[in-house]
Amino acid sequence: MKKSILFAVIMLAVASVQEIKAQEVYDYLLDKAELVINDPNSKDFDLKVAQFKFTAMRYFRKNIILQEGSISSTWLDEQALALNEFVTNYFIELAKNSHASEKNRMQIIMRYCNASANHALFKNVDKSEAESFVDDKGGFTPFSLNTNWVEALAETKKK
Repeated sequence: MKKSILFAVIMLAVASVQEIKAQEVYDYLLDKAELVINDPNSKDFDLKVAQFKFTAMRYFRKNIILQEGSISSTWLDEQALALNEFVTNYFIELAKNSHASEKNRMQIIMRYCNASANHALFKNVDKSEAESFVDDKGGFTPFSLNTNWVEALAETKKK
C-alpha cells in the first residue's frame, strides 16, 4: 500500500513539473544505479543489485527501440519504476521471512522468478542475454531481463 502511494506521489510530482524532460524517472534510476556501480566503496550486494537494474533498464530500452523503432518516455518510466519496485519488494519480502523455513524462502524466490519469466516483453531475443542473471550463482537477482516489469510486479502483488 505504501509503495502504491509512493508511486502515485512520484508520478504526480513528475507530471506536475511543467518542463519535464522525457524519460526523467528512467534516467534518474539509471543514473542512481550507475553511481553505485562506479563507487569503489559499494558493497558487493549493492553493486550486484545496481548492476542488475542498470542492465535490465538498458536491455528493455535497447530492445524496444530495435523492435518498435520508437520509444515512449512514459513507457520507459513505467517499466523502470516497476522494475525498481519489483526488486525492492523481493528483498523486503525475503528480509521479512529471514527466519522462515528454507522451503518458505524458496517459495518466495520462485514466485518472483516465475513472475519475471511469465511476462516476457520481447519476442525473438537472445535467450543467453535475456537469462544472464537467472543462473548467476553469485548474484542476488535471478530474474530474466526480458520481462514486462509492470505485469511481473502486478503478479507478485496478487499472491
